Amino acid sequence: MIKTFFVESWLAKLLSLVIATAIWYMIKSHLDSEKPTFPVPGTGTPPPKTSTVPGLEETILAPLTTPVPGDKSGN
Repeated sequence: MIKTFFVESWLAKLLSLVIATAIWYMIKSHLDSEKPTFPVPGTGTPPPKTSTVPGLEETILAPLTTPVPGDKSGN
């Protein structure tokens, strides 16, 4: 039984094995040659910190800071 499995249509089986190996090699070489185009977290520089509302940080931190003598801002 095993002998007939290998003997019957051995040329078609060999050809399909060669084609499958060639396709695998083409996919593997294509994946190895490309650099990843997606950003990897922690490897780039962080974007500059911008606030959408001017003075937002000062209004949030105002209760935590000590008042400066002579400051007329009202905080």
